[in-house]
Amino acid sequence: MRIDDPKTQFETVPAGEAEEIDETSKLGIVLQDKRAREDPSQQGRLLRGVHAKSHGCVKASFVIRDDLDEAHRVGLFAHPGKVYEAWVRFSNAAVLREDDLKADRDGKRQNGSRGMAIKIFDVDGDMLSADNGRNNQDFLMINTPEFAFANVRDYLRLNRILERSTRGDDPTPYFLPAALAQLGQQAEGEPADVAAKRQFLEAAIANDPLLKDLSAADMNGTLASAKVAGKIAQQTVRNPMQVQYFGAAPFLFGDGQAMKFSAAPCPATAQIPFENITADDPSKDYLSEALAATMSGDQDIAFDFKIQVRSVDAESLNIEDATTSWPNELANYVDVARIIIPVPQSPHTADALEHCEKLAFSPWHSLAAHRPLGGINRLRQKVYAESACHRKAEGY
Repeated sequence: MRIDDPKTQFETVPAGEAEEIDETSKLGIVLQDKRAREDPSQQGRLLRGVHAKSHGCVKASFVIRDDLDEAHRVGLFAHPGKVYEAWVRFSNAAVLREDDLKADRDGKRQNGSRGMAIKIFDVDGDMLSADNGRNNQDFLMINTPEFAFANVRDYLRLNRILERSTRGDDPTPYFLPAALAQLGQQAEGEPADVAAKRQFLEAAIANDPLLKDLSAADMNGTLASAKVAGKIAQQTVRNPMQVQYFGAAPFLFGDGQAMKFSAAPCPATAQIPFENITADDPSKDYLSEALAATMSGDQDIAFDFKIQVRSVDAESLNIEDATTSWPNELANYVDVARIIIPVPQSPHTADALEHCEKLAFSPWHSLAAHRPLGGINRLRQKVYAESACHRKAEGY
């Protein structure tokens, strides 16, 4: 694995980041062990550090469009019309195998972040790292254009907080400063319930060594995380195969260019209402049930794989802040490939589930032409590899 690739002209690596990545990676192993020990649903088994709950893995073809213009014939997309074998994994981004609509502290079930990961087999070109001895290109996506955490420093603080909780899954303290900021300046005569909440938050922050001395940059990151978390809570996914996914962080696109990528179902169809696939109050595993129902149908599933490309001198790329999207990002994607998922398939047999569990996905299973960019991606290089190794996955 080429761990020490020089930073590209797009990146600015903060001082101390390497040490922060090392600590985050070590905490990731501690958290994997804690969850295996403390979460009954894992039955002692080590799972992924994030996206622990799969809705299913399916076989697919990744077909490069045959009408690509010359400007987009880069890296994986260099040969129009080429067809690759692939696997696609759909998942929840949560760290535990829990209810697809996990209840908050008031008992109200909430939407969560959803994932789609594509593994494209045996690609040609200069690779950053091998995947179980093969040259595979992985694309990892979530159902929002932004990540919930801006950089390595913020993600490390999150993991320090998670490590303190019984099952390694409670991020609540991370968001307390944002909750206090949302109350605004204290006003004379404010309602008693607001004053009590303010007092509680101020005391909790003042007594927490991980929160009491946040810098202005830390606070901005926390506020950005809270904003993305709020957006995630509003993204209802009724069927994991009928929603658009985004790579969120930027990646290289050849020389002097950065890209973002996305996968959108085609043709665009209305999401199936809950009541058509489950009860009005969906089961805790309703997303895997929806996937199974879709894969037992009689019509192949297709996604358009899209990219947008910007030059090194473009404004507002925000390479080092993964909570941001590019200006007019949603309007500027171009179709470069199609993902075809043939039906019927049985993604929930014992063998299929075991195969899905053993797969290891990483943005660093990649052609050099599509090198991951930015702090969150630099973090993922080590964290994902060590997590996969620790759980004895295939390919890291």
